[in-house]
Amino acid sequence: MGYNYNKGNYGNNNNRGYNNNAQHQKKVVKHSGAKTTKYFPTTGPNKGIEQHLTTGWKLANRELIAIKCVTTQKSKLSDKGWLGSVACTLTNTKTGIQAFHWGTMEAKTGKVVIDALAMVVNPKAKNGGYAGTFINK
Repeated sequence: MGYNYNKGNYGNNNNRGYNNNAQHQKKVVKHSGAKTTKYFPTTGPNKGIEQHLTTGWKLANRELIAIKCVTTQKSKLSDKGWLGSVACTLTNTKTGIQAFHWGTMEAKTGKVVIDALAMVVNPKAKNGGYAGTFINK
């Protein structure tokens, strides 16, 4: 009966050599990220004891905030798998201002929660990790 819809570019504007959507698409830019690692210090009070380190970054008001959270001598593992007394240092890379806060870390994933700032640094989040506002589900 009539029409062959599979032939050519029926109903498609791309046959004119341009893409209507390309003009309106913006590149997605990451605003935060995080990574975690474990290591054994060779000097200091924690020499030979496994330590957990979670680092992250966040863009806030066009300024880069670097976050470093590391376990300490006081860090003890709870029954639920969380390490308490994790030392977190936040540094504004533009101004050089530093802030220190205590946090808790999930030993299995390296996720750090800083209650005083309502902040989370999660290296296991999608797209390379997340550092930002903590939303309790």
